[in-house]
Amino acid sequence: MHTHFFSLLRAHNSLLPASAYALISLSCTQIPLLNYLGYEFSFLVALLASIISGILTIRLVKLKSARSATPVDEISPEPAALFKYALAVNLSLLVIPLVVMVTNALFVRNCSMIEGTAFFILLPVVSVWFASGSGFFCAVVFRFPKTLFLLFLTATIVYALGSGYFTPAIYSYNFFYGYFPGLTYDEALGLSWTLLLFRSVTILFGALFVWAGVVVAGVAVASHRTRALLQLLVQPRHRVISGAAGLIFILSYIYRGQLGFESPAGFIQKRLGGMAATKHFTIYYSKDSYSDNEIRWISAEHEFRMQQVLDALSVTCDGKIESYIYPSAELKKRMIGTKTTNIAKPWSGQLHLTSETLHRALKHELVHVLSASFGLPIIKASISTGLMEGLAMAIEWDWGNRLIHHYAAAMRKFGAAPDISQLMFLTGFATHSSPVSYVLAGSFCRFLIDTYGIQKMRQLYRTVDYTALYGRPLKALINDWQQFLDTIPVDESDRDAIDVLFHRPAIFDKVCARVVAERNSEARKSFSDRDFGTASALYAESYSEGKGYDAFAGYLSSELRRGNYSVLTSALDTTIQRDERPGQFLPLFLLIGDAYWAQGNMETASALYNRVKYADISTEYTESAVIRSYAIRDSESGPALLNYFLFGAEDSLAITRLDTLIQKNPESWIPRYLSGRKCLQLKRFALALTHMQSLNPGLSDTYLEEIRLQTMGVALFRLRRFQEAKTYFQRSLNSLASPMAINEDTTWIHRCDWMENYLR
Repeated sequence: MHTHFFSLLRAHNSLLPASAYALISLSCTQIPLLNYLGYEFSFLVALLASIISGILTIRLVKLKSARSATPVDEISPEPAALFKYALAVNLSLLVIPLVVMVTNALFVRNCSMIEGTAFFILLPVVSVWFASGSGFFCAVVFRFPKTLFLLFLTATIVYALGSGYFTPAIYSYNFFYGYFPGLTYDEALGLSWTLLLFRSVTILFGALFVWAGVVVAGVAVASHRTRALLQLLVQPRHRVISGAAGLIFILSYIYRGQLGFESPAGFIQKRLGGMAATKHFTIYYSKDSYSDNEIRWISAEHEFRMQQVLDALSVTCDGKIESYIYPSAELKKRMIGTKTTNIAKPWSGQLHLTSETLHRALKHELVHVLSASFGLPIIKASISTGLMEGLAMAIEWDWGNRLIHHYAAAMRKFGAAPDISQLMFLTGFATHSSPVSYVLAGSFCRFLIDTYGIQKMRQLYRTVDYTALYGRPLKALINDWQQFLDTIPVDESDRDAIDVLFHRPAIFDKVCARVVAERNSEARKSFSDRDFGTASALYAESYSEGKGYDAFAGYLSSELRRGNYSVLTSALDTTIQRDERPGQFLPLFLLIGDAYWAQGNMETASALYNRVKYADISTEYTESAVIRSYAIRDSESGPALLNYFLFGAEDSLAITRLDTLIQKNPESWIPRYLSGRKCLQLKRFALALTHMQSLNPGLSDTYLEEIRLQTMGVALFRLRRFQEAKTYFQRSLNSLASPMAINEDTTWIHRCDWMENYLR
């Protein structure tokens, strides 16, 4: 049987292509994310199949023609049959990678064979059709068909690269490989109508290549076919098809933005609708998201962050930077191809952010753009991913609730830090979770800047030659940095924060990462729509397949909203406490604590809140834990506050509930504090100030008092009472012990001075 199989392959001149498919497919079974039937595997096979199918089609058509034609340069009298034969061989060869991956599913979990099969059909199968059709056309029309085919394939890829370079989009659609999402941290990647539409267009143009090849094959002498092609296509009997094909091609190109195939800058700018200009920026934004007054604040923030980065890098900015602010992550995904990743393009001087991420990501992304002046030619950046992201982190400096040096020292102490020499390059950087890579690279770069100065760092960014610049190889510099980290005090309480922030797996280590992420996205939408039953079911399915933290957290949140408190209390014993690192689930202790409180078990609830409080993972979690620790002891407002924590509400309704609590129990400070924080979030600055000032002379809890002072400072800042705002930030600064909070308040004080001058 095996002998017959290999004989069949030899007969069709496909032994070498079959071997290539088998070798690549078997290799993929050993590589995470490529080892199951999904997008990544289908993309790789589509690219390989395009090359193999085109060349094999040319070889088979020429071979069959040579055996059957008289004279030797005449194509077979049945050219369509030749194409069908070549297509059948190429499609048959695709069975090899398909069988390898389906078989590998016995050893590696594949959460959606249906979606994986759909990707395989839309990418490799359609690519084989198009490559076979274009290869057939080249074989019929051109004297050097392989050369022309490979040039055509290369040209489409160069066009895709050019689109990624010259336009804001990081994704690309291509007739040969189908779809490439770009290099992002987005995990959700499912089938889309745009992909289906583009592959339908691909099938159409593949058919046109076959039709044109059949039409021109009627010319007796091969050397005349290229010249005769246009004449044949405009003949009366062919004009309708030729004209329709040309029209479809032209319309597809003109409306490529509307169709989602590409996103030229002009298309995005028109879609957003708003534009504001400053000294250093042209800002594009949605007029539905910002008023004229708000965009002035955003413009001022851009210039403030610009000055910070220019000073830190010791560079100047002569041109203008384009800043695109999308009103939602969904629109950013539609426009440039990424939902969760903020993007900077140093070579084109562009920033791409969302309204939600603007303030926390602007400084970081500006570092990337302003580093263009000392980056490599063309890409205007460093070839070292670790240096590129590390420099941005080192200058940004604000991350989490601790300085990045502290996080790096704690990771080192608790065994969460990989070999940083791996992180300085793309493969190592991408194969670890992004918080680990970003923080360690940022700490290392900050150490080099503080020790040797920004001038050498700028040179290193371009050359990546550590020995020439510092007189020491990379390993020796890493050793110096690690010795510095060992001098930073790390408490045992930091272990929980490290488990939460730095022990999450990278996408390459997750089970069914794409499928689970897509399902979690659907679950989040259901949760947002308050359809908690559907959200719970989707999250439960995701968790059963991937055992991921996000799915587990979403499931517990949904069950809490449904009032199924026993699900959460049971999860603490059956899942969290049995895990080798229970600290990674610490943010969920707030939810579980609420469930215990609802069941009347105040002692356990308080213990869970205190665990979150002392871990100090983030301001949001710590503040929530401290507030709950006080609320659970408030005999009068406690039950109503528990109801507020348990069931949540739309922002306007939340304010109404808190106002009701204030009226019922005016002596309780907690509802007024919560209302002040919520009003600040909703940009009701005067009301936020009123609520927080009603708590004068202050709160006894030092942590909450610092937040209260900062809240009043921010409210006064937005009310343009800059000098008053500074006094509150200074009061907060004088009472702080956290280096991170000191850095934050200092930045706000500098911002007050800047804005007072800028907004005159």
